[in-house]
Amino acid sequence: MSILSLIYRYSILRLFFRQVVFWLIAYSVLLVILYYTAQMVNMPLGINWNIKFSNLFLFFMAFGFLTGSVLSLVEGILKILPFKSRSLAFDSLVRTTFYFVALWLIVIIIKNVLNSYSYLFISGYPATPSNTRNFDIIILTYTLFMIFIVSFINEMVSKNNPGFTMPLILGKYRFPREENRVFIFLDLKGSTHLAEELGHLKYSSFIQESIMDVNQIAKKFKAHIYQYVGDEIVLTWKLEHFDTLDAIRFLFAVHKRLEKREEHYTSIYATAPFFRAGVHEGKVTAIEIGDLKREIAFHGDTMNVCSRIQGLCKIFNKKILISGQVNQNKEIAQNFKVTPLGPQMLEGKEHVVEVFAVEER
Repeated sequence: MSILSLIYRYSILRLFFRQVVFWLIAYSVLLVILYYTAQMVNMPLGINWNIKFSNLFLFFMAFGFLTGSVLSLVEGILKILPFKSRSLAFDSLVRTTFYFVALWLIVIIIKNVLNSYSYLFISGYPATPSNTRNFDIIILTYTLFMIFIVSFINEMVSKNNPGFTMPLILGKYRFPREENRVFIFLDLKGSTHLAEELGHLKYSSFIQESIMDVNQIAKKFKAHIYQYVGDEIVLTWKLEHFDTLDAIRFLFAVHKRLEKREEHYTSIYATAPFFRAGVHEGKVTAIEIGDLKREIAFHGDTMNVCSRIQGLCKIFNKKILISGQVNQNKEIAQNFKVTPLGPQMLEGKEHVVEVFAVEER
């Protein structure tokens, strides 16, 4: 197995790789800024700028690798800490504290290893306490600034529909464009009865926690969450680099996670969530809509068919139904039990659609 395939397979390796590459690039930019500033300005901020370029390059590459490694570890810890219903302000405060402590420790270690950066300075230009203190300030300020930028972008992506934020920023969907996508419509079973039984406040908490569990699995399968519509979740992937078998695996992973947490849900809500799903693939038109609230909208028959297939779950008492187009992937039948339900006339459709039920073997 190649290194790239390992990185793609394991999320912790992807996180480590992204962090290290980012900080190597970030410190390369700082290296260029410092070096060429030294050529133009004499002793700015009281610092001796007569520094060996090769030594400075090695220093920043090592510092970038160390910073990326430590911050990827910090990020991994923050993701598993049990901060239930944490606010954005609390999350930012915790992250900033962790990052500052980690950076301070890195700088202390580096200074001790390099004997207060004396390795960087040419003979005859000693590393004075003033110089090294200013060097610390430059590194810490630059690093914290970059962390702020990255954290802001990550929060924007996380809070504003992951998978669609960057296309919105880049204006990718300013004009209509066709895409081949697979969609999943997930609907909570018995939601009307649950709302009456639990009351609006407790029901809302139930929905929030259920959707959060679905989100945890969606991250692992790189699903793009298109919409939350009440108790319904719409997810999608571009078919260009996606195997529809993973969409089915995603659904069973969701059910297994909810089954594992059944005792937790029943202890609080006296019931556990159960989602029915419809899966369909095809061509859709994607376009950016809105001004006060901008988002990417998908239009086309694929969306309507997927929604109607999901509605058949209740009629056939099945938890996962897929269309004939999705079932063209022969690997689905090789890994799961696929039962044909025959051609179905869906509401608003002139032609029948082949529908199949998918279950574990």
